[in-house]
Amino acid sequence: MKKIVFFFLMTILIASCHQEELSSVPDEPEGKQPVFDLSEEEVLQGCIYVKLKEEPAGEVRVRSIGNTVTTGVKVLDRAAFSLKIERMERTFPYAGKFEERTRKEGLHLWYNVWFSKETSATRAATEVAFLDGIETAVPVPKIVSRATPETAWSLYGVRTGEWLFNDPDLSRQWYLDNPGTESWQKKGADIRLFDVWKQYNGNPAVIVAVVDGGINQEHPDLQDNLWTNPDEIPGNGMDDDGNGYVDDIHGYNFVDDNATLVPHRHGTHVAGTIGATNNNGTGISSIAGGDGTSGSGVRLMSCQILKSLISIGGEDPFIAAAIKYGADNGAVISQNSWGYAATRAGRNASSYINPVHKEAIDYFIKYAGCDNKGEQLDGSPMKGGIVLFASGNANTSDPRIAAPADYEKVVAVAAIEADYRKASYSNYGTYTDISAPGGSLDGDGRIWSTTTERSNNYEYLAGTSMACPLVSGVAALVIEKYGVGKKGFTPEALKEILYQSAYDLDEYNPRYAGQLGHGCVDAAAALEIDVSNLHPFILKSNQITDNMLIFSVSSSMSGNGKLILYNGIGSKVLDLHLKLEAASLHAVDITKLSAGYYTLVYQAKGMEIREKFIKY
Repeated sequence: MKKIVFFFLMTILIASCHQEELSSVPDEPEGKQPVFDLSEEEVLQGCIYVKLKEEPAGEVRVRSIGNTVTTGVKVLDRAAFSLKIERMERTFPYAGKFEERTRKEGLHLWYNVWFSKETSATRAATEVAFLDGIETAVPVPKIVSRATPETAWSLYGVRTGEWLFNDPDLSRQWYLDNPGTESWQKKGADIRLFDVWKQYNGNPAVIVAVVDGGINQEHPDLQDNLWTNPDEIPGNGMDDDGNGYVDDIHGYNFVDDNATLVPHRHGTHVAGTIGATNNNGTGISSIAGGDGTSGSGVRLMSCQILKSLISIGGEDPFIAAAIKYGADNGAVISQNSWGYAATRAGRNASSYINPVHKEAIDYFIKYAGCDNKGEQLDGSPMKGGIVLFASGNANTSDPRIAAPADYEKVVAVAAIEADYRKASYSNYGTYTDISAPGGSLDGDGRIWSTTTERSNNYEYLAGTSMACPLVSGVAALVIEKYGVGKKGFTPEALKEILYQSAYDLDEYNPRYAGQLGHGCVDAAAALEIDVSNLHPFILKSNQITDNMLIFSVSSSMSGNGKLILYNGIGSKVLDLHLKLEAASLHAVDITKLSAGYYTLVYQAKGMEIREKFIKY
């Protein structure tokens, strides 16, 4: 959903959620660095990310002797005294049994460089970036969760009926099955889950890494579905399984750099939506929380990057390590309801993803469920991983207010309300891949889930933060059907299933046509889709009113292709050579074409597709 093609130019448009992102510029000559369009308030002071061109020859340790500061990295010693460098550590810690692939991907070359806060972080990054032997140097962006900060407490929407599961709060979860009985609801504006539960309701082979605040391990609705590290002995102060982390039983706290998870309101809410225990007579039902029998349900891995209250930004440089941890420890879904804390409109027409986060995301996609060679492990339900991000809550399509959701390799999730309409706060844009219910801001139609406080540890929240785990949960069910007990299921196939099964939202949101992804996630359709007969080409709308021709291709037609447009009398009016990614939305600017009837011809891999459309 991310690539945009303008007449003879391909450009990547991006957007995100609640907060904004940074800007990138085209590659510059060797020695030049990307412009990081961030204010000092939007980045962590006293620390930058630095990637070396070569591995240091000896020990990396900061020493101060008189007026000399040395780091063990010769290329940095020139700046060590002027910046008052205090310490350095690998951004991606030594990975034990996963060190081989960590080094293969060059992640061992990244360092967090701590220095005096008397020097601004952006200035420090600029100075270091131009040193010989430095591949890149960038500030550390602050992050925030993608939920709205206030909570509504009225217990609306309670209804009676026959339910598959006996969880008492299921009747409040309209987003699983919307009855349309309230004034703020429309029947069917949900994820269409109930029929799916009869056969697919979560499998422990599917592990979801919740990169967020810490999951409340004591919550009675979450205890049974927490991921447990099978080879780690709790509390012995040793790294028993050789993964580089000590005593990581249910995950790891990357804020405090220890295995003590601090229960967090936002992270616990997100986790409950995906995998709270079903049919246990307690609290809520979740998408993939099992059927109440012992051992059923997905497993929730807590990768803690937030510790403070819901709206306060994280300032920790180990976020990338948290994403990587999921891949190294069995997760195949990385759930991320956070984004950069930037708030200003961008100067450029493109966004920026911090290169450290980009490499961590790429690593998860490549190595989740796999061995050091990238081959699928026995018992893993997928060859590679899928990374999902909430798009943000700023009600904008500004490409700068997106990251990391705008990155083309992740699944960017927008939010709708209980009447099919885009949530008032939700970001939107052609970078968006899919939508899901996220709740409204006016007190009605929010998302009810587990938490760490309030009403018996359950509460209503709204935001793209709440929409994103709905898609992660449905993804877990799709993996359960097509991947568990089988070999060869891939993230690309998963995305195609999610996107092609999504139901259309454009008719309810004409102003945002083509900017809410492929539509709203639909669990029933996703579990019924014929994977052997996925559509190779989908034209998003055959009636074009906003001058953007939006379409997607499946893996069978991805890569190099040719797009030709003919007008109503058969004359060729556009001829483009494109390189397209499967399952992403692509857009062609047809502003210069006059109103009328057209035929689109797309050719790739020996196949040809013809579609007709009207431009108004």
